[in-house]
Amino acid sequence: MKKTAIFLTVALLTVISFAACGKQGPDDPDIESKEYEPIALTKAEEQIGQASNQFGFDVYQKLYTGDDMLISPLSLSLALSMTANGAKGQTAEEMLTTLGFKGQSIDDMNAYYQKMIKALLEADPTTTFEVANSIWADEKIGIRKSFTEATEKYYSSEVFPADFKSQATISKINGWVSDKTHGKIKSILDGPDQNLVMALINALYFKGKWAFDFKSKTDKEDFTAISGSKSKVDMMKAEEKLAYSEYDGFRMVRLPYGNGAFSMDVVLPGKDEDFGKAVARFNAATLQSLDGSMGYALVNLKLPKFTFSYDTDLVDVLKSLGMKVPFTVDADFSAMAEKSLMISMVRQKTFIDVNEKGTEAAAVTVIGMVATSVGPAPEPKRVEFFADRPFLFVIREKSSGAVIFVGQKVK
Repeated sequence: MKKTAIFLTVALLTVISFAACGKQGPDDPDIESKEYEPIALTKAEEQIGQASNQFGFDVYQKLYTGDDMLISPLSLSLALSMTANGAKGQTAEEMLTTLGFKGQSIDDMNAYYQKMIKALLEADPTTTFEVANSIWADEKIGIRKSFTEATEKYYSSEVFPADFKSQATISKINGWVSDKTHGKIKSILDGPDQNLVMALINALYFKGKWAFDFKSKTDKEDFTAISGSKSKVDMMKAEEKLAYSEYDGFRMVRLPYGNGAFSMDVVLPGKDEDFGKAVARFNAATLQSLDGSMGYALVNLKLPKFTFSYDTDLVDVLKSLGMKVPFTVDADFSAMAEKSLMISMVRQKTFIDVNEKGTEAAAVTVIGMVATSVGPAPEPKRVEFFADRPFLFVIREKSSGAVIFVGQKVK
């Protein structure tokens, strides 16, 4: 096996705000508010979306540790879907099945993500949602024109020549990543690489403000970590009419951004339940059931301010979910390049900052390859929702339920 390598990189950055070009957003006074309009999906697309969300929760559950963590299912899905455009046979079949497209074609997958990204970009002018894709390739790889045309059509990718043995190329790539993620992801490649021959990068930026106001005063209050220890944290407070639900021991409150198209759902397991066991049974179906039992309540809310970064390798997780052949010499990526390739690395880095104004989150997913031969309740009830102990959170689009981020705050 030659040690030539190919990296496909997807960066997903989230902080709520709208505009594909990034010139408008929640702080722009000229932006006009747009009434929330649900994303119209067919029954088949709804099923794909549910399966795609389940893929994200499967990854989350397998990565679970007793630490703060955050992954971006959408970032990972976009990275793998771009990669799948170069796959054939069993390699493509395993990738499609793992992503939730069992029985669907590559074209079906591309059309779905093209539709979803366009809809997400247009969902809320008071939020920023930016997407950018690029392909950096050494001429020796023999990249297929049909592959670049597909990624350009469905993912609006640009193609740049690259010499990965040159620091200048690495600097250009890292500069592109930093620019497209507004400086939240500073770099994706550590330095020149003798084996690297290709890099595909998708950057997504999402930023916005809460649709309600937290109280101006933030007090220091106790947060009980997963270990049982207590620490003082900045606790944000609000009393608002918010969507709220209870199901199977979970309590969930929806915190909307902008016009309500995007939200953060904060989920508290029962006080007496082991948090790890709660995570193990929290999935797309659970979230759907919580949605189904949702009504409005006057919520006395407490939520800690928090910011953290997370970095994880995803190769073993994807193998355990059935994506095995793409990581072997039997992989068929002949639709991508003239050289025989296999995936060697999948890594994701994320960042999140939650404060009184809104949320900012970022994710970068790197896929490396080596060469081979409901309606409001009439009378809202009053509830207390104190996130002063380990909790889960999900950032997603309202009507489609598309999960952009899922994470946990446990310490």
